[in-house]
Amino acid sequence: MKLLIFLCLSQALLWVLVCGDHGGPHDDDHDHHDHHDHHDNEAEALHQISAASLKFSYKLYYHLAAAHPDDNFFFSPLSISIAFSLLSLGAKSKTLSQIQEGFCFNTSLTSEETIHKGFQKLLKIISQPKSGLQLDSNNALFIDNKLKVLDKFLEDAKKFYRSEAISTDFHKVKEALEQINSYVEKNTNGKIKDLLDNLDPMTVLVIVNTIFFKGSWEHAFNVNHTREDDFHVDDNTVVKVPMMNRRGEYLTGYISEIGCRVVDVPYKGNTSAIFIIPEKGKLREAEKALQNVSQETWEKAMKPSKILLSIPKFSMSEELDLVKELQALGITDVFSDHADLSGITGDSTLSVTKAVHKAVLKVDEEGTEAAAATGLGFMKLSGPLLRHVKIDRPFLFTIYNKDIATDLFTGRIINPTK
Repeated sequence: MKLLIFLCLSQALLWVLVCGDHGGPHDDDHDHHDHHDHHDNEAEALHQISAASLKFSYKLYYHLAAAHPDDNFFFSPLSISIAFSLLSLGAKSKTLSQIQEGFCFNTSLTSEETIHKGFQKLLKIISQPKSGLQLDSNNALFIDNKLKVLDKFLEDAKKFYRSEAISTDFHKVKEALEQINSYVEKNTNGKIKDLLDNLDPMTVLVIVNTIFFKGSWEHAFNVNHTREDDFHVDDNTVVKVPMMNRRGEYLTGYISEIGCRVVDVPYKGNTSAIFIIPEKGKLREAEKALQNVSQETWEKAMKPSKILLSIPKFSMSEELDLVKELQALGITDVFSDHADLSGITGDSTLSVTKAVHKAVLKVDEEGTEAAAATGLGFMKLSGPLLRHVKIDRPFLFTIYNKDIATDLFTGRIINPTK
């Protein structure tokens, strides 16, 4: 009988609209002292990872959109990629190739070592503090205290993924659950409290990745300008939402090929929230057409414009059963008796029985009241008539980090009150 691995991926996205600068001093990239060759190799490795992560982001998005046509959803493609790439350190043969192909790594161009070095560089960049932005990713291996894990797997997990190894007694299920859930709660700043509610008695290893993001808008919204407004879920359903409003200059454009208005709302710390707002009733068509839009078309459409921007406040909690979703994308062996994870223990007695991805998202003005007195980033709503970009119907969104050129989070909101 196979012994079991749980992969647990959690993300807490606290999308906080705050005035002022609450971070420490800006931290320059420490890599400028590195040798040029080493720096070039690292840059190329990171580029490969970023490109693969974006492809996987689109791939999983379109699968979820088709599988859950009427639902809100969001996820961290980066969190999922990190956890499975860490797991792939111990994967062999078809199990390894399915993970690599499923996560869009072109192994004819990118070696295994380059993939792991790319994540090593990415996690190094993420860990550097930035003013006004908190972005943390942590990895942990909870290992049964009777399981003999190969030194190479543990060393590589630590070297490339900064993963700590934590001894766990899985025979004491309640204590093991508490140990894992406490780790997750701590590393998501208390936002995800119960990632796991049960453990299979055959479990010997749990791999956890957490991502926590807290951002301050580059130009804050004024809480006093938030008004209750209509959000058109579909032709027959209108709900009331608190709508935040701000006049300012934003990168925006209309992409006729997909019938969408796009607006880039920047955070401090080289990160943006990108909102994609399809024409009313055209969400499905827009999602389909998005797959074929070139980067050049996208960039050509986006221009800085003075607009009145209206964004709904919303919060949501999401849990994905990644076994089901990834099997649909062709990643099957790792979840079956055919799994070859012999790079973890030296034999092929391990398989993944459960892969959980849990996420919370909060978009509000928390913290703005205290900071509002400074008057930073506020503009009066009255004045010359501007183009009104109002997000009052189903939309897509992405949180994109320019330092690593990839999506931290992506999703779709059909109804912000659910």
